[in-house]
Amino acid sequence: MDFLRTRAIPALIAALALPCGSAAADCASLQATYRYKSAGPGEPVSLSVLTLSKERSKLFRVDEKGSAPGSIAGGTLIRPPKMTPLAETATLIHSAKDTRLRFMDASGKVLAEMTVNDTGRWACKGKHLERSRSRTAGLGDAIRTEKVVETLERNDAGDLVLKTAVTIVSPPGPAPKVVEARFPAAR
Repeated sequence: MDFLRTRAIPALIAALALPCGSAAADCASLQATYRYKSAGPGEPVSLSVLTLSKERSKLFRVDEKGSAPGSIAGGTLIRPPKMTPLAETATLIHSAKDTRLRFMDASGKVLAEMTVNDTGRWACKGKHLERSRSRTAGLGDAIRTEKVVETLERNDAGDLVLKTAVTIVSPPGPAPKVVEARFPAAR
């Protein structure tokens, strides 16, 4: 194709307008309202784990302050604060610029809206969102480098499924450990 002559300008414009791989992906089906807490087996997880925003404090009410650490010899236990979650649902909003969660209480009042891109940008791949990062973990001589890949996708029931796969990269380790959390669609 000749891109240097004036007749080639329309062809060049058309070629630049073609969708690239990630732009052709369709993550619109993920944009919905889901329960704030996960359901199913295992320890419950909240959707607020996807963000590091200071706005998260708006999602909880502190009922009782925790105890401060005492001296090591004191023998007192450290108590975490007693907190009540205020959020009941969260709406996932994804655009080419940002991925956000809008948290609402039981009456539908918006408590906070925040980005979930602070620990890595979510990219639309096919019909799911994905982000990855590397981290260092361990102590002393057992330091390791891990690759963390998180995906958000909808299952056949319409629930949002968060999958977290952790692979030990250095030193090479076993197969990735995958943990799933399922957030039912709010009806």
